[in-house]
Amino acid sequence: MPETRPTDQRRTGFTSMPHALGRGGREDIVWEALERVDGKPAPSIGVMQAAMGTEAQIRLTADVIRAYLDAHGLRDTREWAARQGGAA
Repeated sequence: MPETRPTDQRRTGFTSMPHALGRGGREDIVWEALERVDGKPAPSIGVMQAAMGTEAQIRLTADVIRAYLDAHGLRDTREWAARQGGAA
């Protein structure tokens, strides 16, 4: 599944230390989690690798988003946006 974030938000390759530790790194985690809730597959990595990197944060964030959507009877973020009156 292709990434859906605006091109100026897409991070590829090496990111700087300030980016990784600051707001940009947190935004990357949330974007990735939202995309996974909408069907983007998670990479196949081991549990230890996931726990030691941002993958654990992405999975936690995706789980929280999924729980929120489930609690409100929503399939994905498109349905949430449509219910909020936004473009689906």
